[in-house]
Order: sequence, then C-alpha cells, then structure tokens
Amino acid sequence: MKLLATDYDGTLKFGGSVLPADFDAIHRWRDAGNLFVIVTGRSMESISGETEEFKIPVDYYVTNNGGMAFDKDGNALLSSTLDTITAIDLMFASHEHPDVVSYVVNDGVKRYKVDVHPNLEDHRYPKLKQELPEEKVMDIGNFAQIVFSCVTPESAMDLADQINHFFGEIIVAYNNNFVVDVVPKGTSKATGLEFICAYVGADDDDIYAIGDSYNDIPMLSGVDHSAAVAAAPAEVQDNARQIVATVGEFIDDALTK
Repeated sequence: MKLLATDYDGTLKFGGSVLPADFDAIHRWRDAGNLFVIVTGRSMESISGETEEFKIPVDYYVTNNGGMAFDKDGNALLSSTLDTITAIDLMFASHEHPDVVSYVVNDGVKRYKVDVHPNLEDHRYPKLKQELPEEKVMDIGNFAQIVFSCVTPESAMDLADQINHFFGEIIVAYNNNFVVDVVPKGTSKATGLEFICAYVGADDDDIYAIGDSYNDIPMLSGVDHSAAVAAAPAEVQDNARQIVATVGEFIDDALTK
C-alpha cells in the first residue's frame, strides 16, 4: 500500500477546476489499493465542500496546515488549537495593518470571516461573507487557525515574517500567495502527514507528496518521493525531488515504482 498526499489549491485545483486527467489518475491510484490524502491550509468545512463539488474520492484529510486530521467520513483524528489570548491579539492587531483585507478563523471545522478593510480587494475570499460581528467571532474562543488575506503576495510574506518574529515562540505563520496561515507552533503539513502515515501504518518508502507553495515545503522536504508543480516558486521546487506538470503525471510515475 502506498500513500499519496497532495496540496489542493494551485496543485490539484488549478485554474478553478480539477483536471479530468488528474481525477482519472486518482481513481487508478486508489483502485490499485493505495491511499489518497489531501493536505491543505483550508478548514474541513471548506475542503469537504470542494471535494463534494468535484466528486474527488479522498481517504483522509489533513487540514489547517497540519493542525487537524479527519477520515473520509469527517471524523476528527487529530486536533490542535491556538493560544486564545494570542489569537485574539492578532485579530485586534490586524486592524492596524494597512494591507490586511480580512481574516478567517476556524474552530477546526467551521470557518468565520471578519472584514478588516472592506474597501480593499480580497483576492482569497471574495465570495465568503461575514456572518457574525467580530465580537461574536472572538467569543468562539476555540481557534484552530487564523488566515489573514492581504492585498499582495509580497505584503503576505512581510506579515508572515512579522508574526513569526514577534510570536514565533508559540505560533507559526506560513505565507501562501495572498494569505498568511497562522497555526500552533510545531504544526505543519509535514506533522499532519506524519500523523496520518503513523495512523495507517504506511512505510516511509511508500509515501508520496506533491505541492506548489511555501507552506508545502516541510511536507515536500520530509519525504523521499516528492514533487512540485512546474508553476511553483523556485524555493518550493528546490525542496522537491522532481518537477511535474500535474498531479496525474506524478501519480502515473508513482504507479510504476
């Protein structure tokens, strides 16, 4: 049994859809008795909506950049949360940052958006609406992840650096294109994938991983069989064993090994 872990946005979902060839390759992979895992910065509510829409067969989910893990039926297998006071401090501080458009928090499953500077264009969450007043969101108290949406990828990278500098002892911030994902210290896509691999008893040599962005680097550098898509930044490609055009290409190569 082999296990393939793929990032979602920019890797499996590209240009707003999932390629039919990738979809077919996933079915071939699972029909051969292998496991298919999506490892994402999204919440479970968000990614499960995507897999239902595109009818993607998934055995396990790693969400929140490794902070949560679920089986295919949505049962939580792994759960971690941010320090509540630090999380609320970051939410307040976001209003002082001119390049933060919005933030989204989730409790491990459900997500909640807060508009910070609604006059700015929100590239990451243009369709997600704020449903609760910010005070109600802060009152939730159980925060698995905060995602800050910024005006440019450069401003997201700068914000991630600032958060890691001032709060790096207890949290970690990953910049991912226009957003910054904030999770508990010691959490990464690599740790989430390691949990799933231990849970199912996968051997190290049977683990495959593919991604496209900076938050994928811990996962890609931590396994022997890894790939970055051709559109990935150079630093991401440097941490992968090979470069491929699509998930389907990576799967077809893995099936021959």
